[in-house]
Amino acid sequence: MRLSIASGLLELGPMVQTIFVRRVNIAAARYTAERCLASRSPKSPWQTPLYCPIPSPGARMPPRSFRALRLALAALCFVLAGCGDEPLGFVDGGPLDATLRSDAAFPERPSLIDTGPATDVRGRVCTRSSQCDDGVECTMDFCADDGRCVSVADPGRCDDRVYCNGVESCDARRGCVRGTPVTCNDNYTCTIDRCDEMTRACVHRPRDFDGDGDPDFRCTAYDCDAGVPDPPCWRGGDCDDANPRVNSRLPEICGDGVDNNCNGEIDAADRMGCSRPMHDRCDDALDVSAGGRFTVALAGALGDYPSRCTGNTIPPRDAVLRLRLDAPRDVAVTAESSGASVLVQLNARCGDIESVRDCVIGYPTVYRARALPAGEYFFQIATTSAVVGTGEVALTVELTDPTPAPSNDACSGAIDIPTGGATLRGTLVDVDDDVTTSCGGTTPDVVYRLTLTERRDVTLRATGGRTDYLTLALVDTCARTTATRRCATGSPSQISLRNLAPGTYFVVVEGTRVPSFTLEAELTAPTSAVPGDSCSNPITLSPNSTVMGTVAGAQGDVPISCYGGDSRDVVYRFTLDRTLDVNVLLRGGASDFFFMAVQRACGSSTGEAACRYGTVGRLTARGLDPGDYYLVVRPLRGTEFTLTMVASPPLAPVMASGNDTCATAQSIPSGGGFYMGNTAALRRDYTAPCTLGTTSEDAVFRYRSDTRQRVQFSLEGSSFNTVVWMTQGPTCPGSSVPLTCFSGEGASPAVFDALLDPGEYWVFVSGFNAEARGAYSLSVLPLPM
Repeated sequence: MRLSIASGLLELGPMVQTIFVRRVNIAAARYTAERCLASRSPKSPWQTPLYCPIPSPGARMPPRSFRALRLALAALCFVLAGCGDEPLGFVDGGPLDATLRSDAAFPERPSLIDTGPATDVRGRVCTRSSQCDDGVECTMDFCADDGRCVSVADPGRCDDRVYCNGVESCDARRGCVRGTPVTCNDNYTCTIDRCDEMTRACVHRPRDFDGDGDPDFRCTAYDCDAGVPDPPCWRGGDCDDANPRVNSRLPEICGDGVDNNCNGEIDAADRMGCSRPMHDRCDDALDVSAGGRFTVALAGALGDYPSRCTGNTIPPRDAVLRLRLDAPRDVAVTAESSGASVLVQLNARCGDIESVRDCVIGYPTVYRARALPAGEYFFQIATTSAVVGTGEVALTVELTDPTPAPSNDACSGAIDIPTGGATLRGTLVDVDDDVTTSCGGTTPDVVYRLTLTERRDVTLRATGGRTDYLTLALVDTCARTTATRRCATGSPSQISLRNLAPGTYFVVVEGTRVPSFTLEAELTAPTSAVPGDSCSNPITLSPNSTVMGTVAGAQGDVPISCYGGDSRDVVYRFTLDRTLDVNVLLRGGASDFFFMAVQRACGSSTGEAACRYGTVGRLTARGLDPGDYYLVVRPLRGTEFTLTMVASPPLAPVMASGNDTCATAQSIPSGGGFYMGNTAALRRDYTAPCTLGTTSEDAVFRYRSDTRQRVQFSLEGSSFNTVVWMTQGPTCPGSSVPLTCFSGEGASPAVFDALLDPGEYWVFVSGFNAEARGAYSLSVLPLPM
């Protein structure tokens, strides 16, 4: 009978065929979209993959590929009393299913939220968080208190700590996603805009194409003439912004046929007179053969000769020194400018790039050569920027008797450290790089050997000059690549090892042309480690407790993924008897900065539950299964801190939608909760008090505190640069609450905690700038008083 009905369908009129085929088109399109979504294993319930087809009321399938399928499905639908618009093969996602399939948050999208096949992670029934691993490295997967798997994006695991390339995000399907580079365009043609990594901010410099320090004469600071200067108020005077030898701040140069100072008068006709830049070229080199102190003025000078420090290109400005030696001498040249870094290059023949012996650059720059043979040499002194401030470079040239090269340049010549300790003097001039350490690079090094016949406490300290930077390391073997036991950088740089076992070790000191340093080695009787100093003696920490902590007397032993430095650390161990969320709060002094991590295996940064940093240390590890865990705390500054740990059931997320204004605010119970939403479909209604009015679309939450309590509000796990702030009052938007407006990015999310009196509070979630929007996670957690 079904075949006869199917055949009869072909005999129906065009209108009826169109209705049935349209229904089949929609059903087939939705089926295809579901299959695509399932194959991508979607993790964030509000995100539909852009690369999967989304059905619409007018969706049509390719005419040839699905002609037979249309007819067969049409016949089947007719037999089954018609095709509905529900997706085919929908897999039940559990108690959250009704919420996840709601259109409220995304009215422009169809109601198709795929939970995947039975093997999909999201929504799977679970008893332990280990059953919820989705294979995406940047998601935090846990078993919620409703017995279903949940995966939350953790952007901190994607953070490359580079500001100008944008904030990396975590896509719950694809993993880490590159950020959008910071855009610094201020739409003002008289400024040159760029992102500065050092200051982590946009820099808008006056338009100065030739880089001579004088902006184009047609430009002034924005609104400077209107009396509203953009500090500092500048006015350009360069009448030829393509020629660095021309600007209003330069002296007139004789004989070049150019109006160098932009006063309309050329060469000798200039009423102010004219001059030639001294020591600008090889034929007018400054003689420094007797040593001493000198000043070279680079104002008006031009780059003439290529430098190895600039990739064999000609630097913006340079000057030339001549050095004649009648006998071998140790030579040291120090160059310092208030306006820019200075390069110092030694040539055997002036201006000849093929005769370069060496080139160094710094701020200040120190060049040293040991036992330089008799002969004539030329130093090229140049700036790395055409903007040179006063244009003067202060020079000190020191000539001393020649000294032999250090004997411990290589492992074979390692100098022995006496068993009773000693203070040794060394040098890093004319040595090579032979050993690679965990905190050193390819800088030159020298090697010492330390032999212990019994256990000892060992303290090593390397100290150079005011401008020297040293790396000090203790390694097991002397080789190009070796295991580093302890490493430190600075001047002085110091490492300490407690109860070091008998054996032979090597001490490596690294630095660039450091003429002299001291290495102090103190060997004393072995002492016991302070509690928490290593993985072997962790401090027991009870969940839901507050303790005082310190790193006094501790060493830096335990590696964590979000910090590679050598600061001291302390290790805690805590035990969970069931699956719980763990929240950690660290507080220290006003200038303290914390790094911390929760590890499943102490000392192994692989598979860490979480790693975070900040001036107030905050960390959330969701859905930790029963077992032992280790909390590693590394203060960057300071030694004392207060540690609070809160362990709570892993709440299933509540999908917040439609909370665009105060009138539709999502209510949060006084016990807190975990909320997930998306600001992309909302509007911008309110302005954060800590962002100068640059926030984007926002979501609103309402929190009622029934008792006096301390509560933490965290946007950890959000996919964009977030900002969160709070107001108070029976009506929204209410009045600001002090110290409750914070922004964040990546591994430093927007988060704050506040001591709240009973009353009504309003919490706003937004993006830090106009482009910041998307999926967010809001965790509200009451803390111990």
